[in-house]
Amino acid sequence: LLLPSSPQQQQPATVQPAPLLPSFPILSAADRGWSHAERNETQLEGQPIACFTVGGEPRLCLPQILNSVLRQFYVMQIHAVCDELQINCSRCTAEQLDSLKAAPAILPRSAASCGLITKTDAQRLCSALLRRGLNEARGDNTTRCSSKNNSSSNAWFRVYHQCFGKCEGLCKPELYTSPDAMCIECADCSLTLSPADFISHAHRSVENRTCHWGFDSTNWRAYLLLARRQQQPQPSNEVLLHQLDEFKNRFGFSS
Repeated sequence: LLLPSSPQQQQPATVQPAPLLPSFPILSAADRGWSHAERNETQLEGQPIACFTVGGEPRLCLPQILNSVLRQFYVMQIHAVCDELQINCSRCTAEQLDSLKAAPAILPRSAASCGLITKTDAQRLCSALLRRGLNEARGDNTTRCSSKNNSSSNAWFRVYHQCFGKCEGLCKPELYTSPDAMCIECADCSLTLSPADFISHAHRSVENRTCHWGFDSTNWRAYLLLARRQQQPQPSNEVLLHQLDEFKNRFGFSS
């Protein structure tokens, strides 16, 4: 005599619930304290982004970043980098949400919430997505010429920064023809970057468990340092420091 099997026995043992796709953005609670609802504007990768100053640092409108600076990336790509870098976003307050809906409107009237990301974390996120893994300069073949056949190489010197980890590069002053010119070649990937982009560029020790605050790429002159290891034959340290100072002061302090 065969007894009917129970409902549990009829279910295949290998069936598992479908994995839940991670939602994005993952928003923490809004910052408490007095309301910072005065809307300002800041620059991120050359794009104007609405922001609020909270705790001394701008908190940028995340949807606006996703729809402008990072519009070419899929949500899952952005989520993966946020997870890797341990970037968390906060939920805006009701007053901040109303401000973002006011003219000129950043959000539609139907928006129920909005994420805010610190400017420091926004720059970390953009740097990782826009520049990580690239192995050639952006459209300028002269930035990759070898020092063996380039007479300008005598004026090149090594620099480094310690923002979001450490990165070393080769500074080529003759390429610094405008404030945003690509003139520092990464020692790890050979990507040639502008000074402001270089100081947020890192491959190793990305400090994803460090609380970063107050970073601003426009202050790159304070972060760019002379490397101890230099090309041979090496000029005196005084000469190298003078070259670095001249490089930093070429376009004043407005870039």
